[in-house]
Amino acid sequence: MIDKAGDLRRSTDQGSVDEDGVQEQVKSQGRTSENAWCDADCESDPLVEGVSNRISQVTQIPPSHFESFQVLRYQNGQEYKRHHDMSEEDNNILCGARILTFFLYLSDVEEGGGTRFTDMDNPVTMQPVRGSAILWPSVLDEDPTKQDPLTHHQALPVTKGVKFAANHWIHQYDYRTPNLWGCTGSFTEVET
Repeated sequence: MIDKAGDLRRSTDQGSVDEDGVQEQVKSQGRTSENAWCDADCESDPLVEGVSNRISQVTQIPPSHFESFQVLRYQNGQEYKRHHDMSEEDNNILCGARILTFFLYLSDVEEGGGTRFTDMDNPVTMQPVRGSAILWPSVLDEDPTKQDPLTHHQALPVTKGVKFAANHWIHQYDYRTPNLWGCTGSFTEVET
């Protein structure tokens, strides 16, 4: 998957929305990793397609609700500070908010690089182990339009080695069709 996703570039965050409903991509201040998106060629690769189908079986949600795989690389000292994957503003877009995150570890990391859930009474850190995955909810069971406050998390800095990972963000409704129409704001390139 890593070699199929394309060139890894400095990770970005979503900025303001323009008059056409497209979200600007801005250099992240809290995320220093590099990422690439799995495009149509990548997603049609049998191995990648098989992973997405397996995630669909586990979650019981069709792949049409998945954002494309985001492939990540964290090198020495790189991190992603405390954040949440769901934005309540996304309840206003056709696909609805991100309700689940399925996060795959594509490499072992010698030191650091764990995924830490910061807001639990006893914070939990998952260490990267190649071939393992974490699935967490981004919303509350009783109200899928609200963030689950317990799933704020951070990618701890890698202190030795390199961390490769990939994730599918899973939306409440069909993501792919509105994205083709340009209704998700996810296709604007970042200025360098």
